[in-house]
Amino acid sequence: MLIKKLIFGFILCIVLILMSMILWSGEITRCQVCGMDVSKYPHTKYRVMTTEGEEFYTCGVQCGLTLHLRLKGKFKSAMATDLLSNRSVDAQKAFYVYKSTVITDMAPGFIAFSTREKAENFAKGFGGKVVTYQEALEIWKGQMK
Repeated sequence: MLIKKLIFGFILCIVLILMSMILWSGEITRCQVCGMDVSKYPHTKYRVMTTEGEEFYTCGVQCGLTLHLRLKGKFKSAMATDLLSNRSVDAQKAFYVYKSTVITDMAPGFIAFSTREKAENFAKGFGGKVVTYQEALEIWKGQMK
């Protein structure tokens, strides 16, 4: 009887391990800065490319700016996600709303838009300041001190 219970327990453990492996077999892309699951933020995800050819993903603009500042001279370029269209846009050509009432991935938050007009219209409804990439980088650099 004891042997049957041990065998049953062993088989149950193997089944549970196999089920766990199947459920967790999908690779999760984590934000390079804060560790959040990037797939949960498709409307704000951000990609940074380095001069060495590496690509890093972040949950949003704020973490992307942090990574840009950390990489210093190794930073090459970045792609932000336009909140309204969910499409990638060159981060340095995008416009951002800073400190709106809408919190996407992080607070106080920067939200990317492909055009100044989209950013201004969003700010009219949800507050915040419209800034360029360089202005966002300077604001965030000051916040990190």
